[in-house]
Amino acid sequence: MTDWLVNPLIATKVLLRSPAPGDEPALVDMATDPRVCRFLKGPVELGVAEERARRKVEAPEWGKFVVVALTSGEVAGQGSIARKRGSWEVSYKLRHAYWGLGLAGEAVTLIRTWFFENIAEEPLVVTTQRANERSRRLLARAGATFTGTFEQYGLEQERYEFYANERPD
Repeated sequence: MTDWLVNPLIATKVLLRSPAPGDEPALVDMATDPRVCRFLKGPVELGVAEERARRKVEAPEWGKFVVVALTSGEVAGQGSIARKRGSWEVSYKLRHAYWGLGLAGEAVTLIRTWFFENIAEEPLVVTTQRANERSRRLLARAGATFTGTFEQYGLEQERYEFYANERPD
């Protein structure tokens, strides 16, 4: 498997890189904010969030990344790319202050491009709760194909797929 983010991925609004010391406050903010975690099993307690953030920056794992807003230089979000349910899946979330600015769309496009340039497999999957309309719209704009629904955590989820030869509108 290829090395992970040897060089950061950069677009107009965001930079994606591995987690690093100093990212902990933003990671804790995301993990404890009920708005951010509304569609992600809910927020965690502060101590749990702090421990998870510490581990993420002390020993970054392959596939984990942070989203840095280029306008502020702050960590605006985080994500991962990993094998889940047999397929490669990308996941992401943004701090509430950065919602609606187009950062998540750029981050998804960057990670999608990196994936198809470095991993010779299809599809790249993204799942979201059916109730998460913003995420569903973002995935459609990014060129993902809706492929069906399933139940997880007692809630209806939607599955989207990216393919190397398909590009966003």
